[in-house]
Amino acid sequence: MRRLGVVLAGVMLLAGPAAMAATAPAANPPSMPAPAAPPAPPPATVIVGPTGKVITLTPELLAPLERETATMVNHGVSHTYEGVVLTELLRLVDAPTGAAVHESAVKAYLVITGADGFRAVLSLAETDHSVQAHATILADKMDGAPLIAHDAPYRVVVDGDRKPSRSVYSVMKIEVKVLP
Repeated sequence: MRRLGVVLAGVMLLAGPAAMAATAPAANPPSMPAPAAPPAPPPATVIVGPTGKVITLTPELLAPLERETATMVNHGVSHTYEGVVLTELLRLVDAPTGAAVHESAVKAYLVITGADGFRAVLSLAETDHSVQAHATILADKMDGAPLIAHDAPYRVVVDGDRKPSRSVYSVMKIEVKVLP
């Protein structure tokens, strides 16, 4: 053992001061991970109207708008969601709503995109209270509590859907498009 120690010391001496500095203990030993960077803010949710008008959703923007509840079955369990009526948001980007949903407006549709890339399509008419009795909402609560992280910040829910196949979670973008 002593001989090995001498050899190692000899090698270090032969290698010079730079090699010795490289063998000095690290400032952060491997058992101590470097501090994590602060998490990036979640991407903003936007709505794009038929003319290209864009709004970015914020709690302040949503606060005064009409809210409703919608019930949807997810994995065999019925949940009650609460959120802003989608028609209220579509008005803000100049989409036709109410009495304006007729003739050429019935060719309008929504493309709703989630953070995972999943997309669903709804006709504009099926989301409007003047045409449809069931509410379509942009939910921010489920069963009285904020949405779980997986579904946040918003989830589109069509009241009465028996499957969540049209219910996009982690909504990042809603686009209003019109067929030619």
